[in-house]
Amino acid sequence: MGTAVAQIIALNGYRVNLWNYSGDPEPLEQIEKTRENKKYLPGVELSGNVSPQADMAQALFQAEVVFFAVPSCFIKKVILSAAKHIRKGAVCVDMSKGFDFESMSPIALLMKNKLPGRRISSISGPAIAGDMVRGSFTAMNIASKDPVAIKLTKQVLENKNLKLLPSSDVFGVELAGSLKNVYAIAIGVCDGLKISTNTKAVLFVIALQEMGLLVKKMGGQLETVYGLAGLGDLIGTGLAGASRNRRLGEFLAQGLGLNKAMAKVGQTVEGVAAAGVLNSLSKKYKLKTPLADTIYKIVCGKAPPKTGMENFLKNLK
Repeated sequence: MGTAVAQIIALNGYRVNLWNYSGDPEPLEQIEKTRENKKYLPGVELSGNVSPQADMAQALFQAEVVFFAVPSCFIKKVILSAAKHIRKGAVCVDMSKGFDFESMSPIALLMKNKLPGRRISSISGPAIAGDMVRGSFTAMNIASKDPVAIKLTKQVLENKNLKLLPSSDVFGVELAGSLKNVYAIAIGVCDGLKISTNTKAVLFVIALQEMGLLVKKMGGQLETVYGLAGLGDLIGTGLAGASRNRRLGEFLAQGLGLNKAMAKVGQTVEGVAAAGVLNSLSKKYKLKTPLADTIYKIVCGKAPPKTGMENFLKNLK
């Protein structure tokens, strides 16, 4: 997603510095040599406006808009490292759609606390990176309390095939964008077990209901759950063949353990960590989320996928 966003902004006529987490230098090396991120976005020739930068300070020097598109497990470390290099007044855009695991608060709130003096926005919605970068029409929510942050983010990223619809519900957009990853695993489990479309339709409805309970409890707006960041992203992530979360569920249902399933996916699967956070938050707020509980048990190996799903459906009320 980071490379896809960089390409779109570059094709809009802006110079883009692209930095990658230091533990994974291969993509930047590939881009420098071949103009292609063969590891994560193969088949896309990147614009000359995209400049790979291994040094974070150099990448962030005088940047007006900074997009954070790294896995949520790395996001806090990256934010803390980047803070001293980001100028005051710059727009910082969260695309990671996850939680800070220590405080169990959305990443946008973490960014607000750790990046004082910067303008914060968050983007979330149905966007498969490969489809988006190849010009498939895509619409997402952009959430912020700061109209300047929304304006500048839209200015650099929007084009005829990519639209950002503004929202002031930062919590709702962030939460929905993360929680849907858990339920996309459930849809993948259905695919792995060859469960029918009828059943998957039921799971989509229950997923939205459970997401709505938590979003509303944590101060977000229920209508956000039924918009692009919620329903839209859930459909995209749950049905797309390339979706990492859906594929993980499919591999788990085929009998692979979590570690082997994640290795087969080959990239970070955000729904795994999100399943644990959702389980903790449901207990904290005393919410009934039986589908999320089932997926958590399947992910943790506490319930076989077939048995877990059968028990969930049998006890459906």
